[in-house]
Amino acid sequence: MNLTDEELIRVEEMAAALLPAEEIAILLGLPAEKRSLLIEVVKNHINSPVYMAFHRGRLTTKLELRKTVIKLAKHGSPAAEPIADKYLTEQMI
Repeated sequence: MNLTDEELIRVEEMAAALLPAEEIAILLGLPAEKRSLLIEVVKNHINSPVYMAFHRGRLTTKLELRKTVIKLAKHGSPAAEPIADKYLTEQMI
């Protein structure tokens, strides 16, 4: 799937807003037959620029959210502490 540089930037921005791939495809104005291709690409085509843009956007927001939770947990937030513990457990190999 080939998207312009501008479209790739839009994909990354929308993924950063945690929109699902199907909704991103609709907002890009892709025809129905290309929407399912975009969904397939963001799931399985790890060398594709579309895959990278989608996951870079998604992971940027994930990082920001985790940083916020950890900061809150360090300041004693009772709501954030168990979430931070969960992050620690997830990171263990």
